Amino acid sequence: MPLGNDRKRIRIVKKIAGLLLAVSTCLAVLPGCSRSSFSRKNVIDVPELARLIVDTMQDIGGAEDYYNRIPEEQKDGVTFSEYYEYVTILQKMMPSGSRIQSFDIVQGEERDVLLSNMSAVEDSTIDDLTASCIPIRVTTTGARSSGVPLYFYLQTNRDGNVYLSHEWVKSCMDLYAFAVHYFEAYTKKNQTDVVSLLPYMDVDVTLLQSPEVLQEKAKEMIRFYSVNVKSTFSEYEMVSIDASDLVYLQPDVLDTQLRSSAREVHFISDENNEIKVVDSVSNELKTADLYLYYDGNRAIRIGESATASQITALFGKPLSITCGPELDRITNDDGTVSIYRNILVRYNGFTITVYGTYTDEDDWEGNYVRFRIWSDTDVSIGTMISVDKSTWDVLKRYPFADASDYVLKIRFDGEDYELSFRIDDSKTAPDGGACIDEIMLTWVRSES
Repeated sequence: MPLGNDRKRIRIVKKIAGLLLAVSTCLAVLPGCSRSSFSRKNVIDVPELARLIVDTMQDIGGAEDYYNRIPEEQKDGVTFSEYYEYVTILQKMMPSGSRIQSFDIVQGEERDVLLSNMSAVEDSTIDDLTASCIPIRVTTTGARSSGVPLYFYLQTNRDGNVYLSHEWVKSCMDLYAFAVHYFEAYTKKNQTDVVSLLPYMDVDVTLLQSPEVLQEKAKEMIRFYSVNVKSTFSEYEMVSIDASDLVYLQPDVLDTQLRSSAREVHFISDENNEIKVVDSVSNELKTADLYLYYDGNRAIRIGESATASQITALFGKPLSITCGPELDRITNDDGTVSIYRNILVRYNGFTITVYGTYTDEDDWEGNYVRFRIWSDTDVSIGTMISVDKSTWDVLKRYPFADASDYVLKIRFDGEDYELSFRIDDSKTAPDGGACIDEIMLTWVRSES
């Protein structure tokens, strides 16, 4: 081998030795090249932390390995069991049988919209976490029923480093655990459990003093889930989850007209870390309550034909009859013209409104369009609704009337009817409910 080559090899060895000595000196002496400085360089960035979570979602069996690749300072005290449970929850947002194709870091307007849409909670910890959120959008092979993209969220600390917040993870886990318990109560038709869950549904505090009303509400919720909710829990879609709000989509729910549609149920964490459920259920007006009763007997039905002689025979001579302004003018087949007005027939404590034609107080006819009761206890709507009742009496018949501000509706035989209550919150009935100040049953005529 030529001598020149040996000299080149000697020079190269000397350079390597010099570099190794410099590095060792830097590590041992220079503050700027300390071991902690090199440790900080091991902090992973947003794409890498997102990738580890996405890989775990794709391969939950390798969760421990992915978890161990996250630096301790970026775990924020999240244990492996918590990490495993949290990612398992994120997995449930994936359509059944789908695979993850890609993920993207969401920025700009899309990020702003996502963060602004998060439930507003008066909790500085959650607010701060939300403000520091980095949304990650995950694309899967299967389509989601809601059409909403799949997102999860990372946080950034004051130094700008990304991390997995323990507070965020724990809140998501709590919301999910509560939701599972909530839906299981309906699956098992467990009335005791459902009663215990009602206070989380934004129920008026005073109702907690009425076990009878709570029992009726529980029965109605169980009936709704048994009859109207056709999809099972396994078919619900977890639309989104964050530290303040978990949203489920129930894809097949029947409305009062037996039409199928989707509906959402929200589980919201409030400022006291207490969970509130938004699970809207409404009551339809019963056809048995389309009648005005007098002295305990069924007298007239809203919408049916009315005459002056009929009403006098049923209720006696009115206190007064008032004819309103012209509402409609209709030309009859014989060429004559009929003028239609609202005719108000007043009795002591209630009025009856008829839409029809008027000649004089003893000669008019039409259809009953409104019954209004404010004081007479001899009249009632149906057999159970009168002004001497309380809101608790109404709720025993219509358990979720309070959810619609005590306005009940029904479409029957192509016509719309509405029963409404005016409540006097300043007065308390003997049973503890609020007093009913007025009841009004109306035929909601469509404009011709």
